[in-house]
Amino acid sequence: MYQYNPNLHVKIWLTNNPNVFMNLENQIRLIEMREKNPTDSIHLVYDSNLLTHSSVTSLHEFCREHKIISLDAHTIHTSLQSDNEKKLYDFYKDEICNLKSGGNLAVASDILRWLSPVFKKGTYTDFDFPVDTSNLPKMIATEMPILLNIGSLKMGKKEFILSNNDFVAIVDEIAARKNIERVQSGLISRLEHYDTDFIERTESELNADSFINRHLLKFMKNRSESLYIAKSKEIIPPDASNSSLKIRAYINEVMTDKNKFLDFNKIDVQETHEHVIQRLRKDLETQLNLIKYLFFSKEYSSIKHILEKNDDKFLNYLMNKERDLYIKSIVVCTTGPIQISNALFSGYVVDSDKFIKEIQPLSFNHYGLQNAFRSQNSIPLHENVLGMLKFLGVDEGELNDSSWLDSGKKLQASRTKLLAARQKELALSLPASFCSIKNEMERYIQKITHTPKHFASKERSRARIEDLELILSCFNQDNQFNILQFKNVLHNIRHHNGYTQKLIEDLETLCHDAIIFSVAKDKKIKLSPPSYQLTQS
Repeated sequence: MYQYNPNLHVKIWLTNNPNVFMNLENQIRLIEMREKNPTDSIHLVYDSNLLTHSSVTSLHEFCREHKIISLDAHTIHTSLQSDNEKKLYDFYKDEICNLKSGGNLAVASDILRWLSPVFKKGTYTDFDFPVDTSNLPKMIATEMPILLNIGSLKMGKKEFILSNNDFVAIVDEIAARKNIERVQSGLISRLEHYDTDFIERTESELNADSFINRHLLKFMKNRSESLYIAKSKEIIPPDASNSSLKIRAYINEVMTDKNKFLDFNKIDVQETHEHVIQRLRKDLETQLNLIKYLFFSKEYSSIKHILEKNDDKFLNYLMNKERDLYIKSIVVCTTGPIQISNALFSGYVVDSDKFIKEIQPLSFNHYGLQNAFRSQNSIPLHENVLGMLKFLGVDEGELNDSSWLDSGKKLQASRTKLLAARQKELALSLPASFCSIKNEMERYIQKITHTPKHFASKERSRARIEDLELILSCFNQDNQFNILQFKNVLHNIRHHNGYTQKLIEDLETLCHDAIIFSVAKDKKIKLSPPSYQLTQS
C-alpha cells in the first residue's frame, strides 16, 4: 500500500494574452479553492516567457494575497531528471514558442504535468473542476503509486476505459517510475510522429460484441470528435512531416484560407471548388439523422441552420468548426486522454477481471475521492450504456472549458464578461453594505444598553453586547473591515441569538464575495469605494 497526501495541489495556467496573467474566471476558481482548503499547499505553474513584466508582478501579488506558491516553468529545466524529461521539455518549449504556427497551450500543459519538478509538488487538477479536501484524512492508503481520473463503461465481460488526465497524482514517484516512463515515452512518440489507432481498435472491440455495443458504436460515430479522430491520421502536410506540431500548423493554415480549405477537401486534383462545396454540403446533410436529432440536438439544429446559408457563410462555419475539431482530435491523441490510456494500458477495452485488478485501483473513484475531486468530464466506474449515452450527448463546453479551442475561448469570454460586471457591482455595493451593518450594530447596542431589564435579562444583554463589540472591533480606525480578524473572533462568540446569528451570516456572505471577487485587499475591505484597480478580465 502507498500513502497519498490529498492536501498538496498543482495548477497550471499558460496564457496567450501576455497582458493578463490569468482570466477573471480562473482567478475566482483558484481563490474559491484556497478558501475551501485554507491549510492545503497550492502551487501555480506559469511561464514568465508568456507574460509581460507587469503581468508577472500581478501574478506574484495574487499568489501572495492568497498564499499560493508560484513556479515558473521557464526555470525548471535545471531540475529535470532524465533524458525523457529533457526531450519533453524541449517539446514544451516548441509548443509555447510556436503559438501562431501550430503550438498549443493544452499540449504544453499536458507535458508539464508529467515532469518531475511539477508532479512532485502535488496532485495536478484542471481549473474547471472544484477541489474540496476539507473532509478527507491527511493521508489515504492507495493500492497503486499513481492516480488518474478513470471511469469505465461496462460491456458484458469487458470494460471500456475512459481515462482522463485532468487529475494526476503521483503518490510514490519511485514505485510509479515505470508508469511515468511509459507515459513520457508515449508522449514523445506521438509528438515526434502523430498517429492514432483509437477508432480502429474501438470499432474492432465493439463490432465483435453484442447488439447493444454495435449500436453504441453507431452512436459514438455520430460524435464529431470520433469522426475527426479518424480523419486526423490521414492528414499529410505538403512537406510530408508528421510531427504533431507540424500537422497542427498545417491545419491552422488550411482552415484560415478558403482556397486552401477547398483544395484540402478535394477528392482529386481535377475537382472544382464548386463541386467541393456541393459535396461538403451533402456530407454535412447526411449527419442529420435520428441519433444526431435525439442526442446531439444542439449540433443538429446548428447544421440545419448553416445549410440554409450562402456558400461564403457555409464555408466560414465549416472552416471554424473543422479547425477546432481537428485540433481537439490531434491534441487528445497526442498528449491527452486517449494517448495516456494507450501508453498506460496499451488499449482502450479490456476484460472486466483485468480492469478490476489492474486499472480500477489507479482511479480516484476507487477510493471514494470523487466528492473531493469533482470532475464532470468522466463517467463513474462500471457505468451502464444509458449513462454513457448521456455523457456522450452533452454539448460542447458543458463538461469542461476547452479554453484552448476557439469555441472554448468564446464561451469562457462570455462567462468572464458576466463575472467582470458582477465584480464591478460588488466593488461599489460591498463598502456600503459593510457600512450599513456597522451602523445598524451600533444602533442595536445603544438600544439594548438603555432598555430596562431584570437581573437575568441584564446578564444576557451584557453577554450579547460583548459578542457584538467583538464583531464591531473588526471595523478598524482606518475605516476598514478586517476579514481575518472577523474569522478569528467567531471562535469567541458565545451567544448566537437570532440577531447575532443573522448578523454573522450576512457578514460571512459579504466577506466571501469580497475575497472571491478580489474586492478585498490583504483580507481587508475599505468602507469607502476602493481606489485600487479592479482585476483585469
